[in-house]
Amino acid sequence: MPDTLFDFDFSAYRLRQLDPADGIKPLDFAARGISGSLTPDGRLIAVNAYHAQHGIITLTSVPPFADELRYDPQAVRAYRRSIATDAGFGLTFDQPIIARDVFLIEDAVPYLRLRLADGAQAECLTCAVEADSIVQVIQRWRFSDLKIVARLMGRLRLMRAAYTQLTEGGVLPMPPVTTHAHIDQPDQHTFTLSNPALPAYAVCRGGAGLSAQPDGSVLLTGQPVALADDGQFELRIGLGTDLPTAQAGAGWAAPGRVDGDLLATLRRWRGRWADDLPPDRLHARARVYALGCCVPVTDEATCILTDHMLLPLSWNRDSYYTALALLRWHAEGASMVRRHLIWLFEVAERDADGAWGRAYLANGRVKDRGFQFDQQLYPLLELADTVLHTGDADLLARLRPHVTDVLAALRRRRHPDAWLFATDETPADDPIALPYHFSSHVLLWHTLIQLARVGLMAWDADALKADIQRYFVSEWGGRQLYAYATDGAGRHHHYHDANDVPLALMPYWGACTADDPIWRATVDFAFSEANAGGFYAGRLGSVHTPAPWPLGDIQAWLIAHARHPARHDQAGAQAAYHQLQQAAQWDGALPEAYAADDFSVVSRHWFAWPGAMLCALPGTP
Repeated sequence: MPDTLFDFDFSAYRLRQLDPADGIKPLDFAARGISGSLTPDGRLIAVNAYHAQHGIITLTSVPPFADELRYDPQAVRAYRRSIATDAGFGLTFDQPIIARDVFLIEDAVPYLRLRLADGAQAECLTCAVEADSIVQVIQRWRFSDLKIVARLMGRLRLMRAAYTQLTEGGVLPMPPVTTHAHIDQPDQHTFTLSNPALPAYAVCRGGAGLSAQPDGSVLLTGQPVALADDGQFELRIGLGTDLPTAQAGAGWAAPGRVDGDLLATLRRWRGRWADDLPPDRLHARARVYALGCCVPVTDEATCILTDHMLLPLSWNRDSYYTALALLRWHAEGASMVRRHLIWLFEVAERDADGAWGRAYLANGRVKDRGFQFDQQLYPLLELADTVLHTGDADLLARLRPHVTDVLAALRRRRHPDAWLFATDETPADDPIALPYHFSSHVLLWHTLIQLARVGLMAWDADALKADIQRYFVSEWGGRQLYAYATDGAGRHHHYHDANDVPLALMPYWGACTADDPIWRATVDFAFSEANAGGFYAGRLGSVHTPAPWPLGDIQAWLIAHARHPARHDQAGAQAAYHQLQQAAQWDGALPEAYAADDFSVVSRHWFAWPGAMLCALPGTP
């Protein structure tokens, strides 16, 4: 068996064939901070990379989002959907494509087999390749007929990521998107795209005619590409701020070197699964995507994004679960989590009072400054969990002073007479009806327990637990249950949200038993019509996006297994996991929300958090 990609011989690797009946979405790839997505026809929608000033920049076929529409949720949703259905840029054929077989190699590298109307076959592999200090996107095509007419076509813009939020926390004006093109080496088909407003460059290799357009984009004019003697074509893209120096001309690796780097990348993915084959496509996707959302920003620090396409920003809440999934995968994941903790405590900005913001650019700049109480706790919990898992005493010693500062800042926000801490927003980034949020206080209790286990004694966890019982337990429908929020003076708001995972985790954390009547009454309320705004067709969702959420289904799974320790609610657990499998898209990606009737995506084709929870939490399948 030849050990070369020229033959497209992947028998040494696991190939997972994707089923269009599971819901078609773009195919994703990533390595060491560069990422992207392509259509099932092999056309690239975007190639994304880190930028020290702007966070994430993108070479994309998708037009920018209008800043004046950022507070219009319907416009934001429409724009997000358009990214998932964009036609992309890349090869098109004079013959229509009549059949597609779509695979993921090691659940990470997209591989396509296309059949054209005249019977010719086309194969395509797209991979983010690590080679020394440079990461490139390489798309390798092979054709069965040298007479195939293929054209490189599409509209390109080099711009900052759009950062389209449903609850905009303050507009970052989009820099100008005017993209300039320069053909560097006509004989080698190398051209550079640049945007002086960023500044940033994309260096591409692949036959193309270029023309500037009035809207500031560059049009690939569609001249036929030249195939190699063996029917192959290669498109390479590098993206960043110093690429003309690093990659132009002789900086491109020779063909043999490129093949070696491709093989090394595939072997690296295969090695990650060596001792831990995933049970299904949901788990496989979750782990691969978690790694793809890691963006190195310094030699020591890595940001974890909530997704790479729609919202390449970081929330402490989301990234905690992604980090936990990586931590429990293998040594590379643990190393990445260590780097993420350094990013959290030493790179990410905090306000004058020491508090983290709501959301961050990858460079650590605050994007949204709203104070969310749980966002202050997840970094502390991530540190404690990591040290307990790895025994990394050096990391603990390095970050201990930061922990002390964070706890001191939080204590200044404490209610004068109780262990209550107000928050500006819910964990769904929405306004909160009353200032003290229940599940965040449960999270605080668990965080204190974990900090104590690594020798960071903080506050009196028992006193906090007593005040949780005192202030949040209330009457509803003739039963006592935990309120979603309180004012600390007798008023309560009854609701439960798919984002509020700590409630479902209380028995696992030891905050209560699985047969505790107050906890059981609360989860019964959560999964009932009484939970207005959070319950949809028998499933848990959120007012943030009114529909069932996979995060809600994961809570249902956790609750079903916790209710009867001696006799698990197998039917409830199986029903919840079946809903997750139906909501998952063909590559195993779980969206933010889905339609109750047909499980189609309602919100966010890309979202790292729910899949990561499957791999991270105790007892999940």
